[in-house]
Amino acid sequence: MKPLLDAIEKRRSLRSYTGERPEKWQIDNIIKAFMYAPSAMNWKPCHLIVVQDREMLKKLSLVTPWAKMAEKSALTLVILGDPEKSRWWIEDCSAANENVLLEAADMDLGACWVQVRDIAEDMEPEKKLRELLGIPERLKVLNMIAIGIPKRYKERHTDKEIDRERLHTERF
Repeated sequence: MKPLLDAIEKRRSLRSYTGERPEKWQIDNIIKAFMYAPSAMNWKPCHLIVVQDREMLKKLSLVTPWAKMAEKSALTLVILGDPEKSRWWIEDCSAANENVLLEAADMDLGACWVQVRDIAEDMEPEKKLRELLGIPERLKVLNMIAIGIPKRYKERHTDKEIDRERLHTERF
């Protein structure tokens, strides 16, 4: 079994996809990675919408200027949190997001986090997603993740990127 660090080194934001679909087992693994994520008090406030319909992917690509890659993705995930269920929904959904990103990297799929929460109000990405996907009012949208078979890969992370200025031992 290879170490998790292998997936972490490969994990990059990849935004250009071939348009081909991953195999069903790969999509299933991505969903499992999301669902297996930890949550504070095990309250599990995170919800997942899996979008694969080409027309809807095109609509999702227009929700923010940073979502263009969703149009050519094989699938785009919309990550929702329930603040009524947990005050830590942002942290919990972020943990689920990272699970998805690492699982995609481990399977050599491309993925990219697309921010929705706290984007300029005049863009109203959450409102647009609510209308497109029928999201209940009680749920908040954290982000989307576009996933697909990448047209090209980026270099893996290396130890040269480690900024020792950000590392502190025992005290700052």
